[in-house]
Amino acid sequence: MIRVFLISLIVLGLSFSSATIAKTPKYKIKKADVERLSDEMQDVLAGLQYVLNAYQTHQFLTLDNDQQRADWLERFWRLNDPTPTTSENEMMVEHNIRVNLARQFFKSKKWPGWDRRGEVFIRYGPPDYRGKVWGEVTVKKFYPPGELWYYRRHNMVVSFQEFGSNGEYIYAIDPLGISEKMSPELIEFLLYDTNESLANKIPQNYLEFYASPSPPKIAHRANPYQEDAARLSLPREQQEAIDALMDPDLPEAMPKDVSEIFHRDEIREVANNFEIVREETPSSYPFNFNRKELPFYFDVDQFRGGETTNRVEVHVEVPVTVEGSGESFEETYHAEVVLWDANFVEVDRKEKDIVLRTSPDVSEWANLLPTQLIFTLGKGYYRMGVSVTGVNSEASTSYKTTLSCEPFGDKLAVSDILFARKIAQTEQASVFTKGALEVIPHPVRAYSRSYPLPLYFEVYNLTLDDRGVSSYTIEYKIIPHSKKKKRFWERFAEATPIVASEFQSSGYSPFETQYIFVRTENLAKNSYDILITIRDELSQKVAFRKGTFSIVE
Repeated sequence: MIRVFLISLIVLGLSFSSATIAKTPKYKIKKADVERLSDEMQDVLAGLQYVLNAYQTHQFLTLDNDQQRADWLERFWRLNDPTPTTSENEMMVEHNIRVNLARQFFKSKKWPGWDRRGEVFIRYGPPDYRGKVWGEVTVKKFYPPGELWYYRRHNMVVSFQEFGSNGEYIYAIDPLGISEKMSPELIEFLLYDTNESLANKIPQNYLEFYASPSPPKIAHRANPYQEDAARLSLPREQQEAIDALMDPDLPEAMPKDVSEIFHRDEIREVANNFEIVREETPSSYPFNFNRKELPFYFDVDQFRGGETTNRVEVHVEVPVTVEGSGESFEETYHAEVVLWDANFVEVDRKEKDIVLRTSPDVSEWANLLPTQLIFTLGKGYYRMGVSVTGVNSEASTSYKTTLSCEPFGDKLAVSDILFARKIAQTEQASVFTKGALEVIPHPVRAYSRSYPLPLYFEVYNLTLDDRGVSSYTIEYKIIPHSKKKKRFWERFAEATPIVASEFQSSGYSPFETQYIFVRTENLAKNSYDILITIRDELSQKVAFRKGTFSIVE
């Protein structure tokens, strides 16, 4: 059997595996903000308001026209794609399904087009339990009808009350609603699986409508919501499949004693969680909770590729542990890297498989499976998506980052520092071969104490003397890593290096490859910064490169 360790991921860029959108400041949308938008963009903003932070909301509202807003929306969804290397944007699909369902099932004549139930539905999807409570008239008071929604993954109850005869629901003034005065009879107790994507629940003949993406371009497009409204004018028998999502007749799903689920004390305990959850977790999606995670590490290093290009190496490591089961085992890990320019136009895409095979006599095996994907890029700013998928396990994780590519030019320069697991002389070509060396990358950059730290880098544009020989000094210093916002040079100037060394080198080319093994006996468990400085003895020019690594037990 195979088991992938769930370990802390040290990666570049932002992770799409975060469970929720981060806590953000509020921006109160004014009536004038809405009225200045076209009808189509009013509908878009109605649903999008729950996932935008204050800065994004202000930015969207201050754009000049619908075409700019459509372009902004396209970039927004690109940046929030949980699987950037695939063609489907699960977050956008789920969001649009929720918005369209809210517009149909929780209608309101006022903007945004739904009541408070619609807002909660868009933020968090279908509840695990939805209980309707009938109103009650007593001698002392009228208790309006209401609904109780329970979300297991957030451990919260949301209580709604219906005032008036228009069918709109508001948040209950008393968080417990009428359940404070009576034991609730949950007449229509509805069971959902809130961790399943709505795209898997919508009948196929309706999915196109409910999952319709936000319009990418506006200039030559009619109002899609008018078109969609006509499409919803369907015979009752056709709509039953949709109605079943929100009001199914499922008596077999009702527990024999609903009070076992909703006790007054239990409701009281979680009723106030809603305000906390809404503040800290403005919205959440099924793919944040129910997908199989496949942790991996990746790193990006740049080297000189030519006069105007860089060789960009994306190094990937997959941590895997195999426990002996008396049977042979095989798994393929599919790594994929996609590059886009600043406008999200795809520039290049590379894929590679890592195949793991074990024999029946393996009792236990643990390792970091490495691979690398290489790109040649010119000067520019790039967006990058990296994903690894277990072909058999179907576990998958994706990350995104950005990359600034600046060719090394004709001045003295040092490549990025490649933190390696192994550097050795070799005569056999492989994906890790660099000239006469085999350099196996180690993107996690975590090393055991007392084992040498292998580092690989390249030096460019050295000065040659009359004999065609270069002469340069290599110096490195290691200090504890600090999270304080200081310039790298200032941190080294103010700290005493724990490890420091300097040595001379020479060569017969202006471009030289270098590798060193740094001793770590004096380094305790911690994170460290290393600064490598190159001084050209002939031109007296200086170049440097920095990096960060960790020492573990």
